[in-house]
Amino acid sequence: MILVIRNILKPHGERDIMLTRGKLSREILGIFCVATVISVFIFGFLNITANSIVLRYCEQSGIVLTENVEWTIHSWIQSVSFAAAVFLFVVLFLFLVGQKVAYIKDIICGIDALRMHRMNHEILLEGNNELTQLAESINYLSQTERELREKEMKMQEDKEHFIRALSHDIRTPLTSILSYSEYVKGQAEPSTKEIEDYILLVQQKAEQIKKLTNQLLDEGRRQLEKVEDGKLLMQQLVDEWEASMEGVCECNTYLEKCPEFSCEVDIQELRRIFDNLASNILKYADTEYEISLKIFTRENRLIIAQYNRCRQNLEQTESYKIGIKSIQRIAVSYGGYVDVMQDETMFKIEIGLMELI
Repeated sequence: MILVIRNILKPHGERDIMLTRGKLSREILGIFCVATVISVFIFGFLNITANSIVLRYCEQSGIVLTENVEWTIHSWIQSVSFAAAVFLFVVLFLFLVGQKVAYIKDIICGIDALRMHRMNHEILLEGNNELTQLAESINYLSQTERELREKEMKMQEDKEHFIRALSHDIRTPLTSILSYSEYVKGQAEPSTKEIEDYILLVQQKAEQIKKLTNQLLDEGRRQLEKVEDGKLLMQQLVDEWEASMEGVCECNTYLEKCPEFSCEVDIQELRRIFDNLASNILKYADTEYEISLKIFTRENRLIIAQYNRCRQNLEQTESYKIGIKSIQRIAVSYGGYVDVMQDETMFKIEIGLMELI
């Protein structure tokens, strides 16, 4: 039992249980000795005081006691004093030991709380003996269980958020396929180029959906790749973004201040950033106005910034901000950040990604 408690207490103090081993028994022995000393003192005090009072009373009253009567009175006084001392000993001993018993009851309540998973219960520490060590161990177990539950809840929330974010990102390429399908279907006689463009888009988006699905099945495992020409990659992603916005709104892109750089990235994650930007534009932007997208560096960090005017009836559009949260999670994985500035008319999002080498 002592070894178990020692192992439990090591993480939060490394205190030596040997210092308190047997201390409870010594405390109880000390209570016994104190109660005994007090009782003996009371016995002597009552015995001497009572005998003195009787003798003085007899002298003042002129009563002469025979030896047998005097011995009888002394014996009676001793018996009464002894009974009073024993009664005081029992009461005093039980009172002092009762405090220990009451503390044991608190410990039992703490164990019941631990058994009932009421992890917010904490036993007040009293004294410095085995009971204190036991109470401290129970508090430590309760705190550990509480922290484990909090971590489990956090992991569950992160998992649910990850699934929602990937589901949202999978829906974006599906929307592109459906939109372009409606466009081609609406053409009376689609040209060969339109059909080829449609097939190419379907292939690209299907490949993107496949990778996102694989990532979902792999529980978010990243696939980092070494990219030698980062500016070319940004240009390709911007071109895909512009293609998804074609026929929806006028877009202006600026990459003049994007330098040549190399990096190690998950290309699918970067593509998800641009897909989420496009999805937010379709939902919330006023497409009658120009949409701006800039890629540049600030303090040696790659920045993606997008500006647009807000649609006037935004309050009628249901929003869970899953896309922005997904972008934020990706940016944080590269040591970056996301700043969102929005008022009644304008929306701006600035995404800080990796620091360039």
